Amino acid sequence: MAYDEATGVIILFGGQSATPVNGGLNPLNDTWTWDGADWTQQSPAASPPATVNMALDYEPARHIVLGVRDNDASADTETWQWDGSSWSQLRPIQAPQYAKQGAGLAYAPAVSASVLFGTVFGIGVPAPDGTTWTYSANTWTGYPPGAGDPQPRSFPGMSTDQQGGVLLFGGAGSGSTVFNDTWAWAGAWAKRSVAVAPAARAMPLMAFDSTCRLDVLYGGELQTGSNRTDFYDTWVWDGQAWVKVG
Repeated sequence: MAYDEATGVIILFGGQSATPVNGGLNPLNDTWTWDGADWTQQSPAASPPATVNMALDYEPARHIVLGVRDNDASADTETWQWDGSSWSQLRPIQAPQYAKQGAGLAYAPAVSASVLFGTVFGIGVPAPDGTTWTYSANTWTGYPPGAGDPQPRSFPGMSTDQQGGVLLFGGAGSGSTVFNDTWAWAGAWAKRSVAVAPAARAMPLMAFDSTCRLDVLYGGELQTGSNRTDFYDTWVWDGQAWVKVG
């Protein structure tokens, strides 16, 4: 999901059907909007193919919602935009080489670019990736992992932060590793030292509340072997510390 500032609605795309089909859950390609009171299913002239994981982010510089999805056939990424009424596929000059399942995506106003981090990729045995990508002016730019960057991971939470960069929390690493570290990016990664933090988890939902100037984190899950813990807690980040509010 992502907030479309241009139209004042939240955009939801894809996911999985709750009804099992042929022993699995079908991926979806429907588009819905939430106006604060009701959900409305949209009927765009074009849509991305059905997908379980599609990272969405609003780009205020172009007044569009940017979407990044996997192409299962080619093992590459596809970049899409929502203009308020329909989807169209973008053809970036350069793009990530591998599909970006489980990536976090957030817009950094300070550099006028969307920032993508964290994914699962690989042939045979998927492995988490630690490459940072930025999208601007129809071009993806990759930054190989550095010594001071977050460890490779998938399904981190990401959102815009108070300084105009992006905030990253948690995610799942190799094997049974799950993180609860906090990072900020505005051209380079910097780890934030915190006294208290949410428990380690992957797939938390994060968004920046521009009115309160707070990053809000909700939920997520922790998978350890065959055991899964689902979280229903709410935390806020004020730029310096995490505070649990629910």
